[in-house]
Amino acid sequence: MKGSTRGTPRWNSLWAVLAMTLGIAACGTAQTDGQAKGGASSAAGATTQASATTSGASRSSSSAGAGSPAAAVERWVTLILAGRFTEACLASAPVASPDQDPETSCNDPAVLETAKSLRDAWAKPGVELPPRGKVEVIGVTGDGPVITVPDTAITLDGRTLRSLELIGGSGDSKSFTLTLNVEKRDGAWYVADLNLGV
Repeated sequence: MKGSTRGTPRWNSLWAVLAMTLGIAACGTAQTDGQAKGGASSAAGATTQASATTSGASRSSSSAGAGSPAAAVERWVTLILAGRFTEACLASAPVASPDQDPETSCNDPAVLETAKSLRDAWAKPGVELPPRGKVEVIGVTGDGPVITVPDTAITLDGRTLRSLELIGGSGDSKSFTLTLNVEKRDGAWYVADLNLGV
């Protein structure tokens, strides 16, 4: 995973960068102050790595893996949309760095704020949320160990996450990208990384 920051709580201290990046997509305006909460920095054209994983040693029922990359993404996105942010974080525990405590990291306010920013980017007026609106992943194939799933391959209520992220946007949004890395561990799949680019 090029540019991975495994071994650090990647959601922590990067939530402001995520919120700013999603704000750029929604507003179509560039922000160049470069400094985000916790010392993380962002600039146009740079890719920011945030994490769907911040836990390690202990496991909970939330960390049961999925049978395919598509199923792992569908479950994770559904948890985010349902506002079950801690559970979404814990679902990625098996592919996190072993030196992190899942209960502590996944309840960190910065982690929860990152997840809320994602939900806000996808939960738009007129779009049915789960369980009425279905999350689906289309056209994702491969057997790992890491599969990259773009937001254009993930739909909510029949609309791609990318189209939802850009609702209300203006200006040039061609450079904005959001992908999820899904990792295979012991025969099961987990969302491991959230990759943002502006």
